[in-house]
Amino acid sequence: MTMDLWMAGFQLALSGTNLLYLVVGALIGLAIGVLPGLGPIFGVALMLPFTFFMPPATAIIFLCSIHAATAYGDSIASILINVPGGPGSVASCWDGYPLAKQGRAGMALGISTFGSMIGGVMGWLSLVLIAPLLTSVALKIGPAEYFALGIMALSLLSIAARGETTKGLVMGGVGLLLSFIGQDPIRGAYRFTFGSLYLEDGVNLIPVTVGLFALSQAMILTEESAQAGEVRKVADSIWRGLKEILRRPLTLIRGGLVGIFMGVMPALGIISASISAYFVEKQFSKEPETFGEGNPAGLLAPETAKNACVVGDLVPTFTLGIPGSATTAILLAALTIQGLKPGPDFFSSGVVPYAVFAGILLAQFTFFILGLILARFFAKIVVVPSALLVPLIVALSVYGTYAFRSNLFDVLAMLLFGLLGFILRKAGYPPACLVLGLVLGSLIERMFHRALLISDGSYSVFVTKPISLVILILTAAFLAWPYLQDTFVKQLKGWIKS
Repeated sequence: MTMDLWMAGFQLALSGTNLLYLVVGALIGLAIGVLPGLGPIFGVALMLPFTFFMPPATAIIFLCSIHAATAYGDSIASILINVPGGPGSVASCWDGYPLAKQGRAGMALGISTFGSMIGGVMGWLSLVLIAPLLTSVALKIGPAEYFALGIMALSLLSIAARGETTKGLVMGGVGLLLSFIGQDPIRGAYRFTFGSLYLEDGVNLIPVTVGLFALSQAMILTEESAQAGEVRKVADSIWRGLKEILRRPLTLIRGGLVGIFMGVMPALGIISASISAYFVEKQFSKEPETFGEGNPAGLLAPETAKNACVVGDLVPTFTLGIPGSATTAILLAALTIQGLKPGPDFFSSGVVPYAVFAGILLAQFTFFILGLILARFFAKIVVVPSALLVPLIVALSVYGTYAFRSNLFDVLAMLLFGLLGFILRKAGYPPACLVLGLVLGSLIERMFHRALLISDGSYSVFVTKPISLVILILTAAFLAWPYLQDTFVKQLKGWIKS
């Protein structure tokens, strides 16, 4: 019976109308993804009103195609001009842009295209094959465990690079402080707003990321005026990226697993997934010193994790009715509007859920094919002189920030964080750590207070629960590793010689 439903689902997803909306959604997602700061949530929210009068399967397939293609398209600007298309592609800048500067933009785009597709397929397999297992694990994760997970994600900053550990942790702390601005998640009172109505909503992530990465990059390019007329060559092709991927199967597996794990855990999202995958891969690498200088593994890991997380986000959304991210919260609303009921009985709603799942898989191949076709044209961006790129980056930054909420104060905040990002990068402080602290701050605070409410104010709740205790022990190991690894390696070499 189930096989018959899957066959019918694929037949429905492959119908002419649904295929048309699948391709249109992918094209819209790519266009939105390239623009700085917008990202999947903007694309899905923008197109939601157009789905009200569509058939249920067509509407959800259309939105899922936008979701997947935007997540992939976000990385194009990250790789080519060091400007994240969205917060989830921040980590793609770190090795993607150095590859483009070395004339290997084609290879970098190939890694992104193939890695994103493979990550999306891995996420789809988790959604279809092991969703019940993953959701049963997720149901055992309470506030204390979520708090420990958030702290563990922040502790990954400590293994970013030797010599930058303290700076990374300081930036993570600054991000946490910024996350406390706005409304208290438990009491509802406003704090640190200084009487500003704008700050009552907290510090919005879009102006922060666009300012820290896009505008600050424009300032750096302006400062490097001596190279403004330099034209770089594109000396390779996207198929070189496939060869690099085939040489790194373990990187694919690690990145995919990190992405799936972060996706099935509500509220962690693609930002945490891509950054965590980057740091995890750096820790496993035999050449960690090459990360940030154009290491293909440093691009492949976050790209795979990001797209695995995009689909993994749908596991709690469809099977529990709990959105895995802000974007899937909009998809949850779309499901409700279309008369579908997410939850444990979602698969018993006839053929439409199977058509939706089939459409999600087809969406991965759709943006993949479009990416292969268009990548060679995107790669030409690197030959544009910086003197022309700078005004383009600034214009796109202003437009992307304003378009998200049509709020002029967001633009002013973006300008402020752009200046801050320029100063931080000149001083050697990693802005990405600030973003990770800002993203995880609200989750950490909410779960900390909820755990204390459940335990009647006893802090022992964080160490008496086995999962939480194990996570905290691993966190302590992450924090201590940069300072202990030299001693450990020397001891290990001594044992081997003896």
